[in-house]
Amino acid sequence: MRKTLHLLILMLFTVTASAQPQGWYTVRHSWDCNGKNYSIELEISEELYDYYQNEREHLAYHYKIENAETPINFYSFILSDYDRPFIRDIADRFSERAFTDFDKVNLAMTFVQSFPYAYDDDSKGEDEYVRYPVETLVDGCGDCEDKVALLAAILHEMNIDFVLLSLPGHLALAVHCDGVKAERYIGFEGKRYYYVETTMEGWEVGQVPPDYAFGEVEVYPDLGTPTLLVREMRYESKEARVYEKADCSLQLQLHNLGPGQATGLQLTVWVYQGPTDNARVLGEAAFRLLDLPEGQRRDETLSFRSFIKENAKLYVELKGDNIEPQQFDLPLNYSKTTRR
Repeated sequence: MRKTLHLLILMLFTVTASAQPQGWYTVRHSWDCNGKNYSIELEISEELYDYYQNEREHLAYHYKIENAETPINFYSFILSDYDRPFIRDIADRFSERAFTDFDKVNLAMTFVQSFPYAYDDDSKGEDEYVRYPVETLVDGCGDCEDKVALLAAILHEMNIDFVLLSLPGHLALAVHCDGVKAERYIGFEGKRYYYVETTMEGWEVGQVPPDYAFGEVEVYPDLGTPTLLVREMRYESKEARVYEKADCSLQLQLHNLGPGQATGLQLTVWVYQGPTDNARVLGEAAFRLLDLPEGQRRDETLSFRSFIKENAKLYVELKGDNIEPQQFDLPLNYSKTTRR
């Protein structure tokens, strides 16, 4: 029998070390797991909640930039830097109450299942909005993507092996652990992963809802590294005398969607003329950029010198320690040369 869920969200205030008032959400939540009742009380700062609600990317799968769709790493919702200590505290509390990995999965799964399901357009007024785990806890509700992000974040901190599952119109996850009695599983990289449904109470580990029992299932790739977007790029050059290099500048805006800090960033530019396979290099410059924390944007203006010719192009390559390399090829705003 499903019991009534009691969720109370209060706003309290305290005084920080700097004597500035800061708001806190106190979330008290109770749920049933294997016939036992559990409860937890959480304090979440307004600052952390507002950061995820107002400053972070919330589109689930794609972000449109320059008429192209750039995949967004869904793990950026799961492995965000700023809520790690908070999620780790929840995972530690659960681990203290469970002895085996299977018990840990059950406790975390039933906790997430007990939050009411809510469609994005009803609860957020948007067609597609993915909550970060902190948002789901404070809002007290979420859809499949929100609940998966919360459960996956807790499982990750408990060192439980899991994969995300993309199904038609649905997102779920599957776990690899001993103790699951279900016969059906998903084979991935030589391991058996058992389906976990998060949308409502009653589903057990390994039990697949009929709507998805025989549908197409795809393991969502674990990119595990920051998604770094170049949102804007603009090139300018000044006039120069014949046979002399011109002062050039490249302006761009970087946006790190996470998870984690983008490190070891290096940008190289080439000004060239002719076909790319047999180009004449007119100028080249390399720049080391500062690391970019997750969720942050930064404008860069890079200055260099190059010869400028008609029909020249600019080739840009952006690399880093933990990002996928990106290349850009664009025509230049040609500035005429002047004679002596």
